[in-house]
Amino acid sequence: MTESRDSFNAFAKDLYDVVSRSASAQNCVQGSNMIFSPASIQTSLMLAFVGAAGSTSEQLRKGLKLGPEDRQEIAKIYHDFWSRLSECGERLKLKTVTHFFVNEQLSVKPDFAEIALDYFQFKPQKMNFAQSAKATQQINTLVEQVTENKIRNLLQPDAVNAETSAVIVNALYFKGLFHKPFSPESTMPDDFYVNKKQLVTVDMMYQEDKFKYVELPDLDARAVALPFEDSDISMLIMLPNKICGLPELECKLNQLDFWSIDKNMQMQDVEIAMPKFTIEFDLDLKDTLQQLGITDLFGDGANLSRIFEEAKGQKISAAKHRGYIDVNEAGCEAAAVSVLKVVPMSLNMNKETFKVDHPFLFLIRSSKAIFFVGRYLEPQQKNYFQVNSVLTDSLLPLLTR
Repeated sequence: MTESRDSFNAFAKDLYDVVSRSASAQNCVQGSNMIFSPASIQTSLMLAFVGAAGSTSEQLRKGLKLGPEDRQEIAKIYHDFWSRLSECGERLKLKTVTHFFVNEQLSVKPDFAEIALDYFQFKPQKMNFAQSAKATQQINTLVEQVTENKIRNLLQPDAVNAETSAVIVNALYFKGLFHKPFSPESTMPDDFYVNKKQLVTVDMMYQEDKFKYVELPDLDARAVALPFEDSDISMLIMLPNKICGLPELECKLNQLDFWSIDKNMQMQDVEIAMPKFTIEFDLDLKDTLQQLGITDLFGDGANLSRIFEEAKGQKISAAKHRGYIDVNEAGCEAAAVSVLKVVPMSLNMNKETFKVDHPFLFLIRSSKAIFFVGRYLEPQQKNYFQVNSVLTDSLLPLLTR
């Protein structure tokens, strides 16, 4: 993990490859809209890595692309990475919160507690899991607070019980203003091609300005970056040239070098049309992680001996993740005022037209990491005209064997 961005991005691409194939298989040919956070998932599993030993530790190291450093050095690299990101301006929110709720009958090893405090900024919190309804409510309340009430009732009342050793929760929340917002007055109904034969009416946003843009002939696609204020974070829209070209693009994503895309992007006059959209996506991580080679963690061979003082073994019983994204003209509820941009009515012969009217891939990323990745295939419900917010929760309950 010498270069944290290499770790975050390599894991993100591996994860997207597995999740997209699994989601498509579960939803027949077309698949489903998706949004999830590789950064949140990697962070919660990184804490499990700190408490793992033996082959469990090595599987997590390999699957998470963590590199050869020891667990304390990896935790430090993680801490430094998020500390730098906290330097964003006031008009952008990017926060991550990790909590470790531990069964009140168990004791956490001092070394694990020290790393948790120094690098993950929390103290393990004792909890009576036998009172399952009260315990899950406490965890749900934390999640709601961190995600500003966008994710509610993550856990059912029976999600934990007296046999639960601990629950790891990581929440990652993002909210940003587009540096160049769309004008609400320009939004109008337009067609979105779900496939060559099916059209759906969506609320299409429009604007023309200078954006970073690139043609991607090897991927048979194009891309444009919509920057957010007060940071180097942007929303990268990757649009296949073909209406039904997204599956082909997804197959090539794992070999994609995002840094070469950044290098080749140039500022150009671009006329953008893209739909407002909202996606909420639940992901059962257990099967996904097993496909990435992280298998011991969920079986009787799990070695999490660096967490608890007690000799009795623990394993991960479940791994759940929920992602949410809402994209509108302004990108933030604080920008309630309409923005009208006046431009000359001259004919620009060098203008690129970037109309997002068929399935596409999107990423919320910076020069350091991919925070969120997803795809939009078709409207699943009435669009919400609220804030541009992206948030996730990763949940890892540990059960005593």
